[in-house]
Amino acid sequence: MPDLDTTADVRADARRNRRQLIVAAREAIASRGLDVSALDIATAAGVGVGTLYRRFGTKDSLLDAVVVGLYDEMLDSAQECLRIEDPWEGLTRFVMELAGAHRDSRGVAEVTAACDLPPIPEISERTKALQDAVIQLTDRAHTAGALRADVTWQDVMIGSRAGLDTDHCLGVDAGPDGWRRVITLLIDGMRSPGYTPLSGASPHLHDNNS
Repeated sequence: MPDLDTTADVRADARRNRRQLIVAAREAIASRGLDVSALDIATAAGVGVGTLYRRFGTKDSLLDAVVVGLYDEMLDSAQECLRIEDPWEGLTRFVMELAGAHRDSRGVAEVTAACDLPPIPEISERTKALQDAVIQLTDRAHTAGALRADVTWQDVMIGSRAGLDTDHCLGVDAGPDGWRRVITLLIDGMRSPGYTPLSGASPHLHDNNS
């Protein structure tokens, strides 16, 4: 009969290793994106690469688990913003939160932009839930007359990426919070009434079959 204390210690080690791998993977994709190697993640977690494969099967499965967790955080933020009484504040706070998520993690920015790659079902479900939340936030702001009529929820989604690659231009350094200024300017451009008609067609949902 196995020693109960030993079995409990093994399970505790397994849980600790799993947590360490998730934390290490989250930090790795934040700074380097999804191309980070399994060895680099395992080394940062303080475990062998074999432990990564025993706990998750593949590196991609580990990264999927991390991305799902990050999507869940964005969904929590969206629900909090929907509970804000002022529709304009709810919308603009979420735009800033989503822009921050893109800035904080190269991995998130890569996944949200990868329309041509079929996501795992868990990410697909959360993507749809995030779209639904942004639709609700946009509809509330439109109903309140705070959001200009020609701004769509798809514009809001695309606009949340405006803070990416805004650090330097022609010798100008934006500083660590420069992206917030860019997003604030974008948000002000969404406020009703608008002054310059928007040119071109509104962004649209990507068809993976096209």
